[in-house]
Amino acid sequence: MQTSPLTWTRQDAPARPLLADGPLPSPGREAWAVPDLAGLPVRAHPDIALLRRAFAPARPSEATLERLRTHSLVVRHGIGNLDLPGGPVHPVPAWWLLRRGRMSLGWLAEQGGFVEKHMIGPGEWLDVAGALSESPAWVDAAQCRTPVELLAIPLRTLFDAAAQDPELMRAVSQQLASRVRTLSDTLHDVVTADVPARLARWLLRRVEGALDGLGGLGGLGGMAAPKLVLTELKQAIAAQLGTTSETFSRALRRLADAGIVKVQGYELTLLDLPALQAIAYPAQRGGSARQSFAGTRGQRLAG
Repeated sequence: MQTSPLTWTRQDAPARPLLADGPLPSPGREAWAVPDLAGLPVRAHPDIALLRRAFAPARPSEATLERLRTHSLVVRHGIGNLDLPGGPVHPVPAWWLLRRGRMSLGWLAEQGGFVEKHMIGPGEWLDVAGALSESPAWVDAAQCRTPVELLAIPLRTLFDAAAQDPELMRAVSQQLASRVRTLSDTLHDVVTADVPARLARWLLRRVEGALDGLGGLGGLGGMAAPKLVLTELKQAIAAQLGTTSETFSRALRRLADAGIVKVQGYELTLLDLPALQAIAYPAQRGGSARQSFAGTRGQRLAG
């Protein structure tokens, strides 16, 4: 049976179902327009704060953010594999931002199943490159871990606004550059680094992301050792590192045995950041990850 295609409406239009003349394509999935919050000042609208966070550290003007908000599209999706007809180009090319809920980005394994790369939450981009490619397509496969709301910013609106606001142009460039850097770092890690070094880099990037508001690792000062709570399955983290679950477990155990990381269930405490950095980037210190482990263990025994 053929279902009606998804149609879209802007946030400043009256609220109505987007599927006006047919059943939902699958149970638990629907799209709708969120009515404008009449009477609220621009700064009070939650989507303005969401966009401000998503474009940081660039600072587009309030008028620019309001323009993007009122021209954006809102889509609701239930738990499960993200399934929007046409991907990022239906019905218009767009940048996609997670508005509510949690999603996993990753890829579909050849033997079936979903391999998680990382999780995203509200204010994080689902896709900024797919609609820009010569053959538009989602860059990552995605699963909704909770019911989600997605904010789609049409490319035409984004580019028109960027032409009038240098800070938004800067933000767009930074997001694309960040995407390229992430892909390059991942490829470089898999090709050049052993598993302990890849794991150390993964941990450092995670804690740096969590400390963005404090200026990264340099903003820790005299604060307690940073903690990370693992939200992914062991197999998913191992896949991100390009290794097996068993090898990942051995590398994590080595960090724990050396006193660099404390493991309590799904919570990791990074006890020795300098040692972790030495393992992550041994070439900067003229050695290897194995030598960094040996040196760290020797220093702790001497102490």
